Amino acid sequence: MPLCGSAISRACCVARELLRARGVPSFDHEFLVELFRNRGELAAELLRINAGIVVEHARIEHGSIDLSQVASTEYRADAVVVLRDRDDRAVTGVVVEVQRGIDGDKLLSWPVYVTTLRAKHACAVVLLVIAPDRSVAAWARRPIEIGHPGFRLTPVVVGFDDVPRVRDRADAHRLPELAVLSAIAHPELEVAELAVDAIRGLSGDRMALYCDVVLSAVPAMIREALEAKMQDYKYKSEFALKYYGQGEAAGLEKGLEQGLQMQAAAFALARDMLKTLTDDEHRAIEAIRDPRVLTELITALRAAATAAETRVAIDRAIDREGRSIPFAGSSTT
Repeated sequence: MPLCGSAISRACCVARELLRARGVPSFDHEFLVELFRNRGELAAELLRINAGIVVEHARIEHGSIDLSQVASTEYRADAVVVLRDRDDRAVTGVVVEVQRGIDGDKLLSWPVYVTTLRAKHACAVVLLVIAPDRSVAAWARRPIEIGHPGFRLTPVVVGFDDVPRVRDRADAHRLPELAVLSAIAHPELEVAELAVDAIRGLSGDRMALYCDVVLSAVPAMIREALEAKMQDYKYKSEFALKYYGQGEAAGLEKGLEQGLQMQAAAFALARDMLKTLTDDEHRAIEAIRDPRVLTELITALRAAATAAETRVAIDRAIDREGRSIPFAGSSTT
């Protein structure tokens, strides 16, 4: 059903930043997870750089994040990457976990992730933990004693201090996701410039999201310097402006079409787990038009293992509804 101007305005006004942690969208758990889901090679590269683990492989496969066992509690990792040789045999599996806080339950679930993936693919498995906070990184590096003699799991932990500063253009273009992660971890002009340059070669949706995250991660002065160099760029720094075309009819129509498609996906995922939605839940999802918000919500719904987790994802959107910032060019209601 077409949306009238006032409905568009209201949708813009209630859309919010769910890709946010520490007040900055780029540090959000879900966005970091998406970097690995979009490009599994990032996991292999971080293992090489930080742990000296080099796996000869011909291709990378994104494995199922469902690491549950028969008649068992459900276990879902953030991301799973499987490295395969030229004969398509699995040689190494990588369980990627983004850890933003200390969680004792992970000491029980992480060994399950590793052994389940090992049994599933009959190959070596590495646990890679991305921990932006230094104290969390220090906690995650501690060996997990299983109890059996000689059986302990020591995660490979990458804190933001461990992420390399990508200053070489060839390296940035070879793996743009690493360049983006580098800009998030090291919000410096040179690093951010290379990340933005590498992003330009990506598909529209990924380019828009990555660009917005990089610009949001850096200090204001660096952001202004980057924006000054991007005047000829198709998109502006604000994600909303990228999709709504600064009020131009063509950009607005494209943004709305994409938003409605993503909204439909969010409804389908929510209903699949909950079967029925309350009026409040239905209205909350229906009000969202910002692709960033929908991306985060879809990601959370896709990862939800229970009805309770599904409602938590939806409740986050409802909770932040009162704290939204109107997009440039939209009117408040």
